[in-house]
Amino acid sequence: MAKALDTLRARFAEISSFLGRAAKITMKTQIESAIGIKGGLQLLVSGVLGLSLLAPTISLAQSADRLEPPDWFAGDAHVHRGIGCGRSNEKEMLTPRQLFEGMQTNNLAVISVLADIGNGEIKYAGRDIPMITGEDNAVSTGQRLVHWDAEWHFDPEGVTFSDKMIGGHLIILGLRSGRSFFTQFTYPVFAWATKQGAIAGFAHMQYLPYAFYPPPDGIPQSLDCCAPLEYPVETALGSASFLMEDVHGSDAAIQAYYRILNTGFRPGLAASTDYSCNYGEPFGTLLTYVRIPDGNLTYRKWGEGIAKGRTVVSRNAHNEFLDLNVNDAAAPGDEIRLSEAGPVQVRIEWRSLKGAVGRVELVHDGAVVASQTGTVAPGAPVVFETTVVFRQSGWLAARRMDWQNGHQTHTGAVFVIVNSKPIRASASDAQFFVQWIDNLIKQTSSGGKWSEFLSQDREAAHNRYRAAKAIFENIAVEAQRQAVARAASEKAAAH
Repeated sequence: MAKALDTLRARFAEISSFLGRAAKITMKTQIESAIGIKGGLQLLVSGVLGLSLLAPTISLAQSADRLEPPDWFAGDAHVHRGIGCGRSNEKEMLTPRQLFEGMQTNNLAVISVLADIGNGEIKYAGRDIPMITGEDNAVSTGQRLVHWDAEWHFDPEGVTFSDKMIGGHLIILGLRSGRSFFTQFTYPVFAWATKQGAIAGFAHMQYLPYAFYPPPDGIPQSLDCCAPLEYPVETALGSASFLMEDVHGSDAAIQAYYRILNTGFRPGLAASTDYSCNYGEPFGTLLTYVRIPDGNLTYRKWGEGIAKGRTVVSRNAHNEFLDLNVNDAAAPGDEIRLSEAGPVQVRIEWRSLKGAVGRVELVHDGAVVASQTGTVAPGAPVVFETTVVFRQSGWLAARRMDWQNGHQTHTGAVFVIVNSKPIRASASDAQFFVQWIDNLIKQTSSGGKWSEFLSQDREAAHNRYRAAKAIFENIAVEAQRQAVARAASEKAAAH
């Protein structure tokens, strides 16, 4: 252990030289930026500084200065206090007071402390589940909310538990009570959450294949602990409210988000730590800024803001913020309506508590359409303004890219509806999800290599799969029709 900590301290000392190099680097191509976090430097901050993981506080406490406007609130919706992952050698669960103190490191307004209502991998679920009451914990104040909710999962790989399933890990926010139960597909969990007025979404989007990692078409062919294999199904059928990247995140999560937006669905975008399964890095090392329009923080409003897409995610803790404004009115999660094709005005502001060099990019229907490389410093933001012409309904988002590790901050989408038509930005993305679900059905059918995971609930699960597939098939046809009509219109205009 001592040798490992010496190595980590040496890596920590390299940060200053790393930042010095970054200041001199011209931003590389988007492909290089899209590689993501894999292979990048990861710091176990608690170990470097000799802190116990009993209380993930207080050293490296950052400035209380807010980069975000007053109606935005930073939080971490995926925190565990129990024994497991980075706290496997600890003897006690974190107390509510320790959780509250841990929020100070990244100046968080909200943390969701998640009971493991699945396989119980994080101990001790029996002590956490009774903490789910629908009320903020007593340690909370008006400025910092500690609130118990739940994560549900039964991993198909990497565990010895007898109950296993392949649908993914679900984060459930806004429960009034909790219990542990098993099902072989995710919909019954979504239905249970909805009955309590809660929202639920898929975690671990970064586990999906993307870019240079196999399979090249992005359709999962093997299993791991956490990949959200049912996310296209339950997003299309209206059960999933958000998609979350966590631990260290990656651009795989963002590309999955783009694809689903291009088919007309609008899940919220979130980022969180999955503490302590993020090697014990502080709460909020990954975080979600949520806009609450009336500026009055409550846990319910914060969760609803995630579901409505009023978010900006950060993989750089509470150190930077990206402000996206369209037509001087619309922010992430909002919708603009145009009676006909036309331009919108876009303003992006990148703010930071630290000096940095980065590239701000504007994404339109999944493609970068404008960018600006700049140097940011405290009180000296990078401001980027441009105009985008919308010929059909679509969406915009902003991201701040790092030269090595992909997106560091990313906004939720602003939706632009032209002539009241639905967003059908990509027939190929809709067809991608048809192929995804075809593979899911094939692999989980009798004789398929994943058939054991639907031995009891195959018919019910496949009914969901087929219903979602039909939706994506219809979207693919509509998107192709829109593309043909647009091409014909542009050809006629050219003559």
